[in-house]
Amino acid sequence: MRNGKSIFVRYSFGLLSLLTCSDLFAQDKAQTLHALNDLLVNTVMVDLFPPPIACRVYVYPQIAFYECIRTEDPSMPSMEGRLNDLKHLPKTPGHVDPFISACVSFSYVAQSLVGSEFKFEEWRKSFTDSLFRQSDTSLTRASMSYGKAVADTIIAWTKRDNYLKSRGLYRYVLSKAQGAWQPTPLDYAQGLEPHWNTIRPMTLANASQFSPQEKLVFSTSKNSLFYKTMMEVYRIGNTLDTVRKATALYWDDNPNVAVNIGHLSYFVHKISPAGHWIMIAKQACLQKNVSVEKAAQVYALSAIAMFDAFISCWDEKYRTSLIRPITIINRLIDKNWQPYIQTPPFPEFTSGHSVVSNACATILTDLLGEPFAFTDKTEIPFGSPPRSFHSFYEASLESSTSRVYGGIHYPETARISVEQGKAVGRHVLAVYKNARASR
Repeated sequence: MRNGKSIFVRYSFGLLSLLTCSDLFAQDKAQTLHALNDLLVNTVMVDLFPPPIACRVYVYPQIAFYECIRTEDPSMPSMEGRLNDLKHLPKTPGHVDPFISACVSFSYVAQSLVGSEFKFEEWRKSFTDSLFRQSDTSLTRASMSYGKAVADTIIAWTKRDNYLKSRGLYRYVLSKAQGAWQPTPLDYAQGLEPHWNTIRPMTLANASQFSPQEKLVFSTSKNSLFYKTMMEVYRIGNTLDTVRKATALYWDDNPNVAVNIGHLSYFVHKISPAGHWIMIAKQACLQKNVSVEKAAQVYALSAIAMFDAFISCWDEKYRTSLIRPITIINRLIDKNWQPYIQTPPFPEFTSGHSVVSNACATILTDLLGEPFAFTDKTEIPFGSPPRSFHSFYEASLESSTSRVYGGIHYPETARISVEQGKAVGRHVLAVYKNARASR
């Protein structure tokens, strides 16, 4: 980390009430799951996880909660045998409360993945203390034991996903090819997570399963598609109005924005793309007043789709290694041109926001219906007012377009990435429903 200050924006929707309330078990069960996700999103943000790793932290606790609570709804199948290498989950004992087990399991799995472990340890102690004060002690102990057993199995599963091994792999070697990605200002940081395609997917057969058939091929010919889409970024960047600027900032979701003012350097820490969509999922569940079982399904499948979307997207990024707009525009067109938002440190094609957002929107549309009008309040803590959408796909399309407004993606990349994300989302749904996926 560079010398300078760090500014943390605390993010919470009802988090404090969950942590300080002495009567936790009396709360609505779905509300407790939502508050657990508030705590997880806030912890991920404060612990400074970059987007792909943040999504890894989000997905495993959701699966643990789902596996415990699904016994309350016969229509919800186990993920065992559907998700890659997930096996030998503990059988449900006869005398347990699935909700208690689910909460305990979520907390243990989350605790194993974050840096601020104490937050989930404190939450679990407060939760279980409340249970012992007002419920059957034997039932509570059995439920906690089962939740811990599920958590232990999930935690062991996390350790087989190649994440730890990927920490020791070599850094990304820059190419000298004319159209290859190069580090970008302000930090000129090395490529982020170049080996993310080695992480075990949840449902994909391999990281390149949904590699787009259409590619954006670098060319300096003025008649080429690449040159035209590059000039479109330049034109849009030079004519941004307040509406497009607001859209770019709303979906920026950069968890670690660098700010340089003279000799002063500092970082602003915000929510990541997956965290933003976790919060959209929460708001949609609250709006529809779904049960805790349905909410667990929504969170789990959304997180699974986004996890696989990151793997699919990152595989494409480092295989094609396409140059970012700021680099090629400064080189060929205008040495002083700057994008409206900070360019993240990895190759351009495909767009992470587009792939992840559209994968999640596909899940939410299937599970919660369409049209589904909603108002997203996620960015209020970061200074942006709420935005209303007629559907999840409208929101995911705006997220994709925002990267073009911000000057960090080409319009053609955004268009292709939308379809890549939807394909991943459809595949996750097909695997969950035990059907054959189609491209």
